[in-house]
Amino acid sequence: VKRSSLQQCLKDKLGESLVSGRTVHYGASIVNHEESVNGSDSKVSVTLSTGVTLEGRCLLVCEGWKSVTRQRQLGEDKDPINFCHVAMWWGKSEISLELDNLLKTTQAEGHNFCWFLGDGGNPGNFVFAPESDGKSILWSAAQGCDTDPAQSDDLTIRGGVRGQASKDELTKICKDRCEVIRTIVANTPASAVTKVGLYDRANLDHDFSSPQGLVALLGDSAHPQTPFLGQGCNMALSDAFAVCTRLGANNKDPQKFSVQAALACMDSPTRKKFSKYVVQEARKISLLSTSPSYYGGIIMRMFMKVAPTKMIFPRVDNENRNFVNVALTECGHQPLRP
Repeated sequence: VKRSSLQQCLKDKLGESLVSGRTVHYGASIVNHEESVNGSDSKVSVTLSTGVTLEGRCLLVCEGWKSVTRQRQLGEDKDPINFCHVAMWWGKSEISLELDNLLKTTQAEGHNFCWFLGDGGNPGNFVFAPESDGKSILWSAAQGCDTDPAQSDDLTIRGGVRGQASKDELTKICKDRCEVIRTIVANTPASAVTKVGLYDRANLDHDFSSPQGLVALLGDSAHPQTPFLGQGCNMALSDAFAVCTRLGANNKDPQKFSVQAALACMDSPTRKKFSKYVVQEARKISLLSTSPSYYGGIIMRMFMKVAPTKMIFPRVDNENRNFVNVALTECGHQPLRP
């Protein structure tokens, strides 16, 4: 599912669920928040970059890996960003007649998901998959990188840099790659090529909820990770579902289901252990799949070629499902089936 399509779906559903007098603030960021704990009158006050002040029962922080709320809550000196020594480019290329013929003649299944892994001579990896309309390809390329790439403040592209310089750098890297990769990159407009550094957090043992219990970090604000395990979006949606299911129960029975207890599920021992495991595994795979080691490349290619999918993803899928099911069961709903 395209990220933009998912965002539009969530936006539409949010608009349908708004009650009278409530609104959505677009193009605004959080600049400050204060918690006031006073029994049933506990609240969080939030100040936006637009100057608007909002009040609510809690604050769910979904600001991404550069979360300023996390920085205020944990302290930048105690919660440093970790550069994973991998740079990534991504883009969108139209499937021209030339590229269409090239895919049909070189790929056994034509237009399909494909992952190219490099070797000691040409390290790195390249991934592409067609969009559902079959007219364009979404792709990404990754390369080991000792120098932290330049960052921007544009969080819609993960703080990356987009444009001709990013495309030119990747074109140079891909000059000895196969014709499919060279053609995909060449067909992508410079305005659609983004370069980012991949980051997570150095300290993976912080709590995700605040000491007062009214603020919780979700998704990449809680456990930012490289995309190589494919769990960033899955974990973010699981976080949101588990917390909001409990908050829904609080609406019906505030005595039995407190707001603090709803947010505290993010700090359950099993969730924190799993979050740490996923971040570490995603970091490990990012380094292995871009390693300049000749033998490391062989091992990685053999593993991806022969390992069944159920060997790679079952634990992460099961853990997310279990996390959601605990919330459903505690709140009197039927759990999800495998």
